[in-house]
Formats: sequence, structure tokens, C-alpha cells
Amino acid sequence: MARVLAPFAVIALLVWSATLHGQTMNALTAEDKAQGWQLLFDGKTLAGWHASVPPPGQGRGGPSPPPPPGQTGTPKPCVSAQPQSAPPGASHWEVVDGLLTACGAPAGYLTSDRSYTNFVLSIEFKCGADTNSGVFVRSPQENGGYEVQIWRQQPAGYNTGAIVGTAKTAREHTFKADDWNRYEITANGDHLVVVLNGETTLDIHDAKFAAGQLRLQYQQFPIAFRNIKIRSLP
Repeated sequence: MARVLAPFAVIALLVWSATLHGQTMNALTAEDKAQGWQLLFDGKTLAGWHASVPPPGQGRGGPSPPPPPGQTGTPKPCVSAQPQSAPPGASHWEVVDGLLTACGAPAGYLTSDRSYTNFVLSIEFKCGADTNSGVFVRSPQENGGYEVQIWRQQPAGYNTGAIVGTAKTAREHTFKADDWNRYEITANGDHLVVVLNGETTLDIHDAKFAAGQLRLQYQQFPIAFRNIKIRSLP
């Protein structure tokens, strides 16, 4: 005889299942709030963020040259219209089904409105195995900063888990293709720590950038972000 669950049991099972499979998104738990975490993406809007264009080409004052072949992907079509506040030449970012994603052309960035100094940043991403993307922290004036690499095959060897131009990983690290991955990035004074899916990829000291905005990179490879939160450090 089949068992029939009581209504409260069905509700509890659904909540448990949603949490287990990562379907409860873009929200802070009571424990998160007690620890001082702040949510940076509400799962509904781009509030707190703005699209920005790639920095000008070095020394020319004009637009950046197109990236070499293989460094841009095949973008997915956009679902919504580009926000009217986006500057000319900015990439197109949108929220689809609770996920923060980019689409169409051109390449570019989504930049936080606020600047941050000492913090722990937690962010989840999902993309294909060959996706070229990165998470920038302490990016002053929306340029430069520390790029925590997502791309697995950066030409100069700053691969997944590295900080481009600053430090390479001691060994290869890989993310789960077409599945959700989590970066935890700590910037505390000159101490920088990168953790990918619970495994430390870098633990270094560097003082080039003391503060700045966060930036999410889009190189026309489909990629989605969710559960973006930050905890300030003294």
C-alpha cells in the first residue's frame, strides 16, 4: 500500500530537497546574517551593479583591440532589453530565472557600484569547460585589480584559481563544467586567499591593490552567477 504523506511532511520534504539541490538561491540564512554577510545580488534585479566597457587600449586612448581568436566564445541570445542606463559599448547583463548572466555582444564587465577594501567574497558560477571569464576584486576606477581566473587555459599560464599577472597556482585546478562552482576570495590587507569548491588554490601576499570595486568578466562565453555575498573584515 502506498504511503500518503501529511501536508506538513510534504512541505518539509520540498524545502529539504530545494536546499539539497541548491535551489534556494540568493538569500542569506540566519547564520549568514549573524556572521555579517551581505547579499550583493537579489536574484531579481541588477541593483548594486552596472555594466561597464572594457578599459581603453594601452597608450592609444581608443577602444580596446579585439581579443585574439579563441578568447571569445559564441554568445547566447538575450532575453531582455539592454538597460537604458548602460553606457555605449557595454556588455549586456540580465537576470534570468534568478541567475545573473550576460548575453550577446560585445564583451565587457558587470561592476559593483560600491568599492571594498578588506573582505571575504563568496560567489557561485556555472559555465562550460572552455569558458574565458574571471572575478575581479579591488578594481580601482573599474580598471585593473586582482583577476581571480576561471578560464582553465589562459595563454600565459594563469589558469583556474590563479590571479592573473600576480600569482600562478602550484598545480592544476579544475572547476566542474556545466555545474555550479563556488569561489571564496579573501582580501585582508596584503593577504589574498582563493578557495575553489573548498580547496585553496592560492595563499599569497601582494600589495598592488588596496581597495576597489568587484567586476565580473564576460567574453561572450555563456556563464551564470548566483549567491553572491560579501563579509567585511576589520
